[in-house]
Amino acid sequence: MWNLYLLLKINIKDGRVLEVFPKDTVINMKIALSSYTGMGAWFALRLMAEGHMVDYYLSNPKYEDVLSGLIPKPKITQPDERRHVLGYGFPNYRSYDLSIFDLTGKPRQAAASRLVVPTIGDGFFETNLEDDREYGIEAMEFCNITVPPYQRFATSSEAKAFIRKTDHRYVFKPFNTGASHQDTASTYVSKSAEDLIKALDHIWETSGKPPFVLQEYKDGDEMSVEGLFNGEDFYCLVGTIEEKKLLNDGKGPNTGCSGVLVFTLSKTSSIYQQTLARTIPLLRNAGFKGIIDINVILSDDKVYALEWGPRLGYLCCPVSTLMYGANYGEALLDTVSGKIPKERWEEQYGACVTVSIPPYPTEIRIPKAKGVPIEGLDARSAEELCSFYLYDAKLKGEVLETSGNYGFIGAPMGSGPTIDEAFAKVEQKLRKLHIPNMQYRTDIKKQTYEKHCRLSVGSWL
Repeated sequence: MWNLYLLLKINIKDGRVLEVFPKDTVINMKIALSSYTGMGAWFALRLMAEGHMVDYYLSNPKYEDVLSGLIPKPKITQPDERRHVLGYGFPNYRSYDLSIFDLTGKPRQAAASRLVVPTIGDGFFETNLEDDREYGIEAMEFCNITVPPYQRFATSSEAKAFIRKTDHRYVFKPFNTGASHQDTASTYVSKSAEDLIKALDHIWETSGKPPFVLQEYKDGDEMSVEGLFNGEDFYCLVGTIEEKKLLNDGKGPNTGCSGVLVFTLSKTSSIYQQTLARTIPLLRNAGFKGIIDINVILSDDKVYALEWGPRLGYLCCPVSTLMYGANYGEALLDTVSGKIPKERWEEQYGACVTVSIPPYPTEIRIPKAKGVPIEGLDARSAEELCSFYLYDAKLKGEVLETSGNYGFIGAPMGSGPTIDEAFAKVEQKLRKLHIPNMQYRTDIKKQTYEKHCRLSVGSWL
């Protein structure tokens, strides 16, 4: 499956990647990767393995150790977003062929980039769509996509009065406008109206007392539909089934993603026709080009839309790159340049399982979570690095260890012609891996496989 460019050994010295691809390989693109927390730093590894040059810009130096020694040292930039002159204090994007933002939340910087270079991953429309819960819901309604009944609140006290009056089960979703990413761990799915009334003050305060939405709970199977939109139409469609709870059988606190199954979709699928296909007029009018997904729940033969993801998704996109194979960077450039990306998949299924250590999933730093050895992953093998999404990791000398960013190590990935073969490769990587206090779910395959079967029987896929 893997081409020559992934069979290299990465030569690293003083934090600089000296040799990533064959000497006779022509560098395809010069890419700017902009980040706030380093969540997308792994994509620098992936794109360099394809033969591209990548400059990594980081606006929060607190995260400069993420993948230190594995990718070029980040260029720290802290632009003053209070300035009204668009582009002031931002990197000079004019010298790049492609600009990638790994999360929404920096719309002014993305807008400055978009003026001079094809840009993907962030912008004013993208940030509003994801981070402003009410804006996102109204956009779904505009697209004639059904959403569960919802209500916006500013305080927990007014919300509790509403819950007592309606006596319905709700999901608590805080706003996080302008932040680096939506805090999915603070989303709370209540067990009953009474349960939410008891928990509301605490979860609202620990979220920072933001405005929030209460959305009526719908029982069913949750999945996401994702594709590349080139300004006119969708390409390279995939479906995603993920598990968000930390522990087996859906127990414990929420995480961004504890494991995922990704699979290719066609435009004839019912789930696409009732979701992303309906967003095309909105996206055209907004001038959107890039990656976007819509998260839905399928309940009683109905589709209920929940959230948007108008940027790189973690962990769906890393798995998708593995399924896609070579030239993923070219597909991104074609997409944001208004061209038609090549719809080619080396494999039809992909999977991963999140590996972490405490204090994850809380986003706090503790000294003992830094410098923990990561054994069983060859940090000098491009093939292994491109099939293992990494975050809380760095290379110190010859040793791979944690960088101390709250214990989210990453996720071993696998792909194949069947679900069984994709997960078999993940499990093989997990057996080789050794990290003190390592934690991961052992039921991701079982849970996602069962949901995939139900969705297939229901003719959604």
